[in-house]
Amino acid sequence: MHSEIIELAAGKLFALVNGYALDGRASSHPLDVRGFTTMNSYLLVEDDRALLWGTGFTVHQQALLAQLAPLVGGRTLSLLVPRTEFAGMCNARPIADRFPVDIAYMRIPSPPTVFLNFRPEFPQGETDGLRDVPYELIESGHLLPVDLAGRRCLEVLSPELRLMPNSWGYDAETRTLFVPDAFTWLWRDTEAGPWLIDDGDDDPTTAERVEHCLVHNRFWWLPGADIEPIRESMAELFDTYAIETIAPDHGCILRGEAIQRHYQLLDDYLVKASTLPSVGIAAGSWRAVAAR
Repeated sequence: MHSEIIELAAGKLFALVNGYALDGRASSHPLDVRGFTTMNSYLLVEDDRALLWGTGFTVHQQALLAQLAPLVGGRTLSLLVPRTEFAGMCNARPIADRFPVDIAYMRIPSPPTVFLNFRPEFPQGETDGLRDVPYELIESGHLLPVDLAGRRCLEVLSPELRLMPNSWGYDAETRTLFVPDAFTWLWRDTEAGPWLIDDGDDDPTTAERVEHCLVHNRFWWLPGADIEPIRESMAELFDTYAIETIAPDHGCILRGEAIQRHYQLLDDYLVKASTLPSVGIAAGSWRAVAAR
């Protein structure tokens, strides 16, 4: 399987890219898609500390550990689990066994040694690298420190488009938007990629591909939905934050002109989706009520 490290900001941000085939077995993409994509984790480095966004799939364990080794070095490592799904959690235990992990940022109120220790080949006990790792719950607006002094932080975001188990993130230092579940529609015919799209680079993405990737996967609920709040949320996000890199969990990383192009492709589909018949059931609407 293809594996590479892409340095997105000199000494500051690295994409840990590991490929896999789209052959009808991966739930990350529509089941009829054929080709290759990647599982991307991202390492933010500042002084003697590092923060890892996502831990990737089990199949990439050895490749990921090999990628992390020279980048983490002797630094203390923090884990960010932005998805309460396998893609965000699979390698938390072997990473904690290999590197000094000081904290896990998570969306679930459960000790890492319990919640992240689901792989049977890694029993709990004295050798459990997660055993003494504390955790902190994350929600929209939280600033997660990359360095000990908190001079550089990753901001947790919750735009309206996201899937419910997921959080997005923004690193002001490198002007990078981390996206677990959108902008993942750029796969390749070969596992060699390239996995970074910049100004003028070859980009096969079409409006039809964006629609197919959304509707025939986990955004099936967009047709017929109340789209305007979603569009407003996305417009506000891109107006508020200076975004020079879009770092998705799967597929090509976007830079330069590709950012505006892909944002427009997404927005064009959202406009179209509002006019389409719903594929869900008419379950009505619920008003949020504060817990008593």
